[in-house]
Parts: sequence; C-alpha cells; structure tokens
Amino acid sequence: MAGDSALLVLLARALTYPDAATPALVAECSAAGRWAEPAAAAELALFAKALAGDTVDTMQERFTQTFDFDPKSTLDIGWHLFGENYERGDFLVRMREALAAHGLEEGVDLSDHLPNLLRLLARLPPEAAAELASASIVPAVEKILAGLDGRDTPYEHVVKSVHAAASGLAHATAGEAPHG
Repeated sequence: MAGDSALLVLLARALTYPDAATPALVAECSAAGRWAEPAAAAELALFAKALAGDTVDTMQERFTQTFDFDPKSTLDIGWHLFGENYERGDFLVRMREALAAHGLEEGVDLSDHLPNLLRLLARLPPEAAAELASASIVPAVEKILAGLDGRDTPYEHVVKSVHAAASGLAHATAGEAPHG
C-alpha cells in the first residue's frame, strides 16, 4: 500500500489550490508513471502535459474555474453524496473525527474536501480505506466527473486519476478487479 499512499498524497496535492510549489508538483505528476498504478499515472501525465508552461496565476484561474463556480464539480464529497441535508453534517463530523484520529488537519477546507479525504485514505488501514473509497469517494468522484463532462479543464485528468486510484482501493480488499 506504500505506492497507493504516495499516489493518494500526490493526488491530494494536485487538487489543492495552486501555489508556488505547484510547478514542481506538475513535474512529479509527469514522473508518476514510473511507480503509480498505470491508469492513474496516465491521467496524471495528461494533467502535467496540459499545465506545462502555465504560470501559477494561470493554474489558479483554471483551478477556480473548474471547482469553484459550479456545484456539480465542487470537491466537497459530502455535498455530492447528501446535498445540504442533515446526513452531510453527520458525514462532516465523522470525517473531522477520522482526520483528527489519524493526525491530519482540515486546514481551510471542510473535512469532506476531497484532498482531505485522499490524505486520510493514505493513512487508513486497507479495509477502512476500501470502505471509505467504495462508499463515499468513488460515487462522489463519479458525480464530479459528470459535472466536468464537456468542459475543457486539465483538472479532469486528476479527477480521473483519483477515480482510478480509489476504485483500485475499493476493489483490492474485496479481491475484485477495479472498474475502468
């Protein structure tokens, strides 16, 4: 699971608002093919290629346009699963507790923000990671991908990579082959 953990942390970083460290991150994404799961690595390579040569300002603009203006593509997993219902509040509390139990801080985003959950997945035991991936992350990421359909954004590649990685985790414990 060490390779899975490194991939999950890399994906979390790729889905965090771009800053001065993002160009180096893009280079890491490009090199992920040497160690990451093939489907996830292929999408990360496409992401890196799409952002090659962009300034941090351009990356920030692309990120904001992708995830902040349309709720269909928000990175808040609980919103995709529950909308603004009570169940989302319960999910937020459970994710906050899980993050704290594994030494992770929410930061400025809510506990159900996808980068937070990817970092959590990287630290969970395999069975718990499989459960969180299959019950929450995979279904929500599928909704995010549907929300991104037809939009020209390099971040779609990162979300597809997350889907590949989370699907692999969800099915690894069950001994099933991941869905593509």
